[in-house]
Amino acid sequence: MNIEIKNLKKKFNDHYVLKDISLTIENNKSTIILGQSGCGKSVLIKTIYQLFNFDSGEIIYNKKPNVNIDNFSMLFQYGALFDSLKISENIAFTDFINNKKNFRKRVMSLMNDVGLDKSIFNRYPSELSGGMKKRAALARALYKNPKVIFLDEPTTGLDPINSDKINDLILKVITKRKITAVSITHDIKSAIKTGDNYFFIDDGIVEDKGECRNILKTKNKKFKSFITGARY
Repeated sequence: MNIEIKNLKKKFNDHYVLKDISLTIENNKSTIILGQSGCGKSVLIKTIYQLFNFDSGEIIYNKKPNVNIDNFSMLFQYGALFDSLKISENIAFTDFINNKKNFRKRVMSLMNDVGLDKSIFNRYPSELSGGMKKRAALARALYKNPKVIFLDEPTTGLDPINSDKINDLILKVITKRKITAVSITHDIKSAIKTGDNYFFIDDGIVEDKGECRNILKTKNKKFKSFITGARY
């Protein structure tokens, strides 16, 4: 799915979080949204997902102003698994809450795709490591075969080894399934590894953009400071 965002503005009370955002999320590509905490990147993806309304501007989905949000899915920052449900029930949550019982085969296939052993099918999230929880959450996000997947800080809380594994996995599944991916992250290494295009947001506007492979070549002073961790 191709998503065009034109002059998007969003405010809470009298404060504009998105001041004038224009960017294009290309079909079947991985787009990375980068920026400091509070810059508006989380608000942006939630607005694209239609979880928030916006004040002005346009969001065009495959040349149309409306979209069926069942085509979207999200991997939340900390996984957001339900502690009281088994891993299989978490993954098949959309069917489970509608009392559908025949989801075992589909869940097992997804577990295999994300590298989870079948032995955890009936386990609970408290019995899994952080990396395994993230894999289960990714499987849940893939369960309804989305056309667009949003990934909110997918490597948060993971050590470098597990972060690399999750990045490899994300790259594998979005390529295999031809999914349009939109990720927000602070992790430059992850952005370069998993992304095609990037947009750097600062104070509600797009300050820099380009191909992820060229991130370290940026000429933008604010983005350079973000990359090095310096204040600006």
